[in-house]
Amino acid sequence: MNPLVARFLRLSASALVLCGGLATAQDLRDPPDQTFTVWPNIPVVRASDLGDYGQDRKIFADLHTAKADPAKTLEALQAVDQLQAHHERMALAQLGRTVNTQFIGEVDKQSRRINGARPRLRFEFSGISPDELQRAAALDAAARQALQDKARNVALAAYISYTRLQETLVQATVTLVRLGTGASQSFTVTAPVQELGEALARAVVDYFSGTRFSAHQNPLGAAQWLLSAPGHADQLVSRDMAQRYCQSQQAALPTVEEMEAAEAAGFYGGGVTLRPHTPYHVQTGLYDPADDAGKVHPNYIASVRNGYYYCIRNPLPAAQAQRPKNQKR
Repeated sequence: MNPLVARFLRLSASALVLCGGLATAQDLRDPPDQTFTVWPNIPVVRASDLGDYGQDRKIFADLHTAKADPAKTLEALQAVDQLQAHHERMALAQLGRTVNTQFIGEVDKQSRRINGARPRLRFEFSGISPDELQRAAALDAAARQALQDKARNVALAAYISYTRLQETLVQATVTLVRLGTGASQSFTVTAPVQELGEALARAVVDYFSGTRFSAHQNPLGAAQWLLSAPGHADQLVSRDMAQRYCQSQQAALPTVEEMEAAEAAGFYGGGVTLRPHTPYHVQTGLYDPADDAGKVHPNYIASVRNGYYYCIRNPLPAAQAQRPKNQKR
C-alpha cells in the first residue's frame, strides 16, 4: 500500500477519538454565516480497514492540531486524495464511488433548497488540481507557496467509513475534520445502500443549516438533588424514614412543583427520572407521576403507605447565609 494511503488511514481512524475532545472545543459551524469549502475527494473506507491502523492514531493528532501549518495542510490533502484513489481502485462493489458522488450531490441539492444562493458547504478543489497536489514536493518554492495559499481556502476534509449489515442495509459514518485544528464531527446513519448518500447528506445539512438550539438551563437553579439513602435504594419506605434521611443531609423532601420541574428537565438536564406508576414522597403527600388526576394524594393510602423518594437541598437565602453563627434570631 502507498505510504500516504496507510498514513491517512491511521490519521482518519483517530478522528472519532478527537471528536469527543477537540470537537467540543470548537463548533464546526462557526462562524454561523460562513460558507465552508470542503475537499471533494472523500475516501469511503470499510470499517474493518479503518480499524487495522488504530495503533497509530496519535499521528492524526500530531497533524491536525492548532499548530498545523500550510505545509501540513497540503500533506493532509495529499493523503486524502491518495486514500480516495486507492479505495476507488479497490471498487468494493463500487460502493465507494457511488456513495461519494451521491453524498456530495445530495448535500448540494438539499443546501440549495434550504439556503438558496448561500449554502453552508461548497465542495471544490479551490483551484488546486489533484495532479498538482501530488507533485507538490517537486515544485519550486514559489509554486509551492502559491499552492499553500490556495489550500488555506479549504476548511474541511471528510471521510466515510461503513459496515455492511444484513441484506442491503449499510451503517455508515461520515466524519468532517476542520483542517488546521483537528476539530471533528461525526454523523452515523443506517440505511439501504441505495439511500445511504442521501441519509448522510441529510444529517450533515441538518447540522450546518438547522436551528442551533441553546443549552437548557436547570429550572431549579442551584438546587442539589440527592438520591435516597444507600440503605433505601430501590425500596419503598415510610414518609418518616424519608424525611429523617433528607434532614440528616441538610435537605428536605421536594415540593410537587420541584418534582415536576426536575422530571421535565430529565436526568441529563439537572433533574431526575421517575418510575411510572410509582409513588414518591413529596412535602404534601405521595406523588404519582402517572396519575393525571392531581398527581398528589394523602400520604396514607390503604393500599400503598410507602414510596420512593429524592431529597433536595436548596441554597440558603443570602441574608441567612451571611448571618454570623453566634447571632440570635
